[in-house]
Amino acid sequence: MADGELEMAPEVPAKLTPLARRGTDAELSSELADRVADYARAARADSTWRAYDVDLRHFQAWCRDQPGSPTDRPAQARTVAGYLTALSDAGYRPSTIRRRMAAISVAHQLGRHPNPTAAPEVTTVWSGIRRTHGVRPTRKVALETTLLAQLLDPLGEDSPADVRDRALLLVGFAGCLRRGELVGLDVADLDETADGLVLTVRTSKTDQEGAGALVGLAYGSRPATCPVRAWRAWRDRADLTDGPAFRPVNRHGGIGPGRLSPGSVARIVQRRAAAAGLDPAQFAGHSLRSGFATAAARAGVPDRSIMRQGRWRSATSLDGYVRAGRLFDPDNPSGRVGL
Repeated sequence: MADGELEMAPEVPAKLTPLARRGTDAELSSELADRVADYARAARADSTWRAYDVDLRHFQAWCRDQPGSPTDRPAQARTVAGYLTALSDAGYRPSTIRRRMAAISVAHQLGRHPNPTAAPEVTTVWSGIRRTHGVRPTRKVALETTLLAQLLDPLGEDSPADVRDRALLLVGFAGCLRRGELVGLDVADLDETADGLVLTVRTSKTDQEGAGALVGLAYGSRPATCPVRAWRAWRDRADLTDGPAFRPVNRHGGIGPGRLSPGSVARIVQRRAAAAGLDPAQFAGHSLRSGFATAAARAGVPDRSIMRQGRWRSATSLDGYVRAGRLFDPDNPSGRVGL
């Protein structure tokens, strides 16, 4: 399958739209009711609604298969508790179970039904699942500078996919960008100055209201790992003047007009890791962001500067990223006890 066929951003499902309209007045015009639904959906990211839609379909199918076919909406607390138990027994991770609880909760709130996930029967079962299986996520390997260089080394200057991937990896890494932020960039959002690239990040996970942020990317000391030169090469090769900054490339080297999806970042990282002789399963799209934070911490960059570059709101949120980079600081006590 061609690169472009895999990486186009999917459409947002409309399945949850009627939920947002259930609370509107019957006297509202159809046009106004549609606008109410539009703003209700804008309260969460499109990717969140897509995940909720999948989760609710799974819950509905599970309910149909149970004795007596309990209703999924409104659902009884004991039904939801049984569903969580079945998910846990089937080996689903606590993070997935938590998201499915959130989908059920939102669906009931938008439908103005009592929320079964807040009932003691459900919260107690959820606490038991967390204590039994833990909630620590499986961490992927952080793409630190040395590993990133390994991914970049095989990339040439003739293949459009190679030129794009060098720019995408370096801009994503140096900008400490989330996947959605990276693929959400437009050409107009990358402004080349004498000091480097200035990125305008218009929306992000921690900026749902779209206040925006400016992120500076300095010139690299080596042309092969310089994000500014890499972006310039991709922009010129693709003849980009407006629209999405990072676009799909098919097997023939044709550059499409659309925008990459957030999931395509993970596929590109894993594909380039495999080409560099690394285990692709150890990496994900988030490896760029975590790799930058780890590398910056190891280089002695203050937390405040890392937080500003990555737009973390608190030191607590950042701590999980930089802790690995500081395990062997000069003041590590295990190296100072005379062993």
